[in-house]
Amino acid sequence: MKKLVSVILLVLVVAFSSLPAYAAEKKADGQSGVVRPSFVNIMSLSAGLSINAAGKATCTGSVDLYDNSYTVKMTVTLQKYNGNGWSGVKSWSKNGKGNAGAQLSESYYVTSGKYRVCTTARVYNTAGKLVETESAYSAERTY
Repeated sequence: MKKLVSVILLVLVVAFSSLPAYAAEKKADGQSGVVRPSFVNIMSLSAGLSINAAGKATCTGSVDLYDNSYTVKMTVTLQKYNGNGWSGVKSWSKNGKGNAGAQLSESYYVTSGKYRVCTTARVYNTAGKLVETESAYSAERTY
């Protein structure tokens, strides 16, 4: 009896430990989208937003690449929710290269409303050809 239970447990462990795991991309509106592979050329991509009591929004973006010979154009956009969707309020851009990538932190005074930051990275190979475009969104903040 012990041998039968042991065999059954072994079969269950082997069966369930070999299942692949997939993560669904989470869109900015909180809904799950299609399953996608991770970034191809981008090592990390982030967006951040904080708003102080005076309405000063600090918008941050960061991108790092795997390949040191590739370049990136990063755009950080402060967006405001207008009832129907998100619209751009202010944008900043910065170029970078390789593992150093690009980092940006800028401020802008906002009026009342709901805001977020979108960081978009456009990656170019050594020939100047666009090879990847990805975006990341910050958490939403209300002022």
